[in-house]
Amino acid sequence: MKRSFRFILLLVLIVLVGSIASAQLYSNFRQGTVEGFLLDRGSDFVLFEEYDGTIYNLPVGESARFEIDNRPVNLADFLPGIEVYVQVRDGKVEFLEGYSTANLGYITPGRKVRSGVVARIDRDQIQVSLATGEQETFFISPVTLVQKKGVRVTLDVLYVGDRIKLYFDEVDSRVASRIEIEGDSIRINNIYKGTLNVSNRFTNSISLEDVHLFENGDWQKYNNHMSLPYTLDIPLFAGGYQIPLTNFSYYSGSTVYMVTKDFFNTERIERMLIKNNYESFYNDKIQDINWYTQGFELSNNRNFHFNDSTVVIKNDRLVDMYSLTSQADAFVISDGYGDSRLASLVYILNEDINNSTIGNHQLYVGRLEMVVEDLVRIDDFFILNKNQWEGFDEEKELFYDNDTFIYDMETDTYLTTKEFYSTDYSVDEDSRYARNNNLKSWYGYIYTDGDRIASIGLMKDLDSLLKQRVTNGIIEVIEDDRNVGWTTTLRNANDWSNRHEEWVPKNSSLRVNLEGAIVIKDGKLILPEELKIGDRLYLVRDDFRGKVVIVK
Repeated sequence: MKRSFRFILLLVLIVLVGSIASAQLYSNFRQGTVEGFLLDRGSDFVLFEEYDGTIYNLPVGESARFEIDNRPVNLADFLPGIEVYVQVRDGKVEFLEGYSTANLGYITPGRKVRSGVVARIDRDQIQVSLATGEQETFFISPVTLVQKKGVRVTLDVLYVGDRIKLYFDEVDSRVASRIEIEGDSIRINNIYKGTLNVSNRFTNSISLEDVHLFENGDWQKYNNHMSLPYTLDIPLFAGGYQIPLTNFSYYSGSTVYMVTKDFFNTERIERMLIKNNYESFYNDKIQDINWYTQGFELSNNRNFHFNDSTVVIKNDRLVDMYSLTSQADAFVISDGYGDSRLASLVYILNEDINNSTIGNHQLYVGRLEMVVEDLVRIDDFFILNKNQWEGFDEEKELFYDNDTFIYDMETDTYLTTKEFYSTDYSVDEDSRYARNNNLKSWYGYIYTDGDRIASIGLMKDLDSLLKQRVTNGIIEVIEDDRNVGWTTTLRNANDWSNRHEEWVPKNSSLRVNLEGAIVIKDGKLILPEELKIGDRLYLVRDDFRGKVVIVK
């Protein structure tokens, strides 16, 4: 047995010696490049084999550079067997680049995925609450692809409270290459309260009596009996404390608050808490927040405690308590009295043209002082600033392109860019041509993204802006009225009060006519009949007449 082993070992040595002997060893290579495999390396030399079998043993220059997979490394990081590219100058290695067969930092593009709920948005940073309960901050770039319902959208449609998926092309990257925004299922359906009758742990549902729906700032009678499903991972709170779902049945006869969402066309409870003491309503601006004691004060000097049990709703989305901000306009349902008031539900009323700091949309109205092929100059214009018109006695240049939507509000027609700049929408009113033809420059409602015009509505005369007000709400009804044309009815509507500088909720549904209004969705003009029940609107209106409608 030993003889056989010695014979095999001797045979292997003969083969190795023969192969080395057959290869030429070069130590005096002076200039050029070589590609092959690294055989060995020391602190000041490298031994490598060219693809054709030639072996080189060369010293390493003092200023030599080393890279592996385009990343700077040290000579000690090179392992025998790696493929190398070598640059030689004056007989010394000047540059050594290696190509690993497995790049540990590489993944197939889009294979790393993170999903969660948007907690914060700060320009190019998105903080996401993950399923682990932790929060991570990710970044976006100008080439990050954003999709919603399979359609490419701009990132400014994103809200705090949206559920998203982020895709990355590198395992250690925090810059998302693609973001998918979940559809409208992330929005809440309804807010109910009712008397708990039965909690069925086998069907994961509850039976309620005397059910009321929260609408237009008050509880509206909804149904005598109702059954709703819930999930086992839903948190249940009573008096600000979380209680096990297994104890839910003991609270039969208690008042329960519920927030529901749509789950595959089925209404399902997403948040639930049990009324502990006495209910009260408050509507005012949040004056101050003390995060240390977890309390906030309204402008009417009413104080409230809050914690993880507090349901916070903003932009029709469930958000965490850290989305509360001072100066926010809030509708508060409290449990308790005096200094023991606990905020059970906080409904944030605030709405703006931009959903977050990512957006840079503006709404102008002004006289078209000049229109050329790709530029519009307006003068004596107004801009909608914090929900009210602010006037400027100056000129402003805005740009448009072939993707700009141009709408003649007088004739109810869409225009091409050529029709826009070649028609007398802007004239020199002092010229003989204008006087002879009784021409005057038109006015426009102009919706922009930065200085680029996304949509513009043209009108002969300037509307009375003093009569206008800004409103937000949710479409309850959309109909083609035979007398006045397309009209919508909004629930949970709020008007902006310039005097009080806050949103004021309306106590009944609001009807608004959309004939002649410009309706904008995702920066594009759409027809009123394309609106849907449940759409959230931000609009400028002159009482019953809508002027500019933005779908949120």
